[in-house]
Amino acid sequence: MRSTASIKSHPIHPMLVSFPIGLWATAFIFDLIAASGDNTGLRAAGFYCVIAGCIGAVAAAAPGILDWLTVVPPDSSAKSRGLLHGGLNVFCLVLFIVIAYRLGNPSAPPDKLTLFLMAVGVAVLGSSGWLGGTLVFRNQIGVDHRSAGSGKLKTRSLPNWSRPVCHQSELGDGQMLLANVGTERVVIGRCSEGLFAFGDSCTHKGGPLSDGALVGCTVQCPWHGSQFDVRNGRVIAGPAEDKIKTYNIETRNGEVYVKLPQTPKLPQVPSIGTKETKEAA
Repeated sequence: MRSTASIKSHPIHPMLVSFPIGLWATAFIFDLIAASGDNTGLRAAGFYCVIAGCIGAVAAAAPGILDWLTVVPPDSSAKSRGLLHGGLNVFCLVLFIVIAYRLGNPSAPPDKLTLFLMAVGVAVLGSSGWLGGTLVFRNQIGVDHRSAGSGKLKTRSLPNWSRPVCHQSELGDGQMLLANVGTERVVIGRCSEGLFAFGDSCTHKGGPLSDGALVGCTVQCPWHGSQFDVRNGRVIAGPAEDKIKTYNIETRNGEVYVKLPQTPKLPQVPSIGTKETKEAA
């Protein structure tokens, strides 16, 4: 899934996270060394590293929040993992702001409580970094891995499903298009047997099938490799166990429409004491 906050397809968030990680860890090392002796230079360097790390954290947070809101699939493991990742980062930012306040000025020696807080901050930051790595390397957030033949993923946002999703000529064999209406995400894909529509969410961990590969009439989830038949939604290969949703499509004058399944209306049962039940009695 390509990052929304990017420069020429390079995600901005990973570029900036190295600043708070490096600066805060360096500040802790400097203050730890300075605490064992009277080294005012290291104290000043540690203080300025704390301040610069806070600035870097704020700068890194903005593109990270944007990607979490716009790129991470809803109802997926990456959504909750990203929320925890961001929460830990906010905790670290607040903690190092408190540390900067306790230090007060570049020449102030760090006390034992300040060093303890810095150690906690660095440890939590490492845990958050581990989650960030999982989001990139396992959930592939910000990674654009589609093959050259599939081209750039096409996306459409529709006011409602009565509008056409695309023209049938837009998609070649193995290409997909993601259509959004509210929280509904439906993929249109073309395989050797024609056009088919299916849900974007993998039934294993919620991975985005639109970001995977469509080979023949089989789509593969990019996260854990589950494979599904786009014609009927059945599982071809795990770890997924449940089939994905499929939708009927209709082509009119070359325009492709998605037909969402209708929810059957349950018959209304008259309440006890109503006119209908009294007459029946």
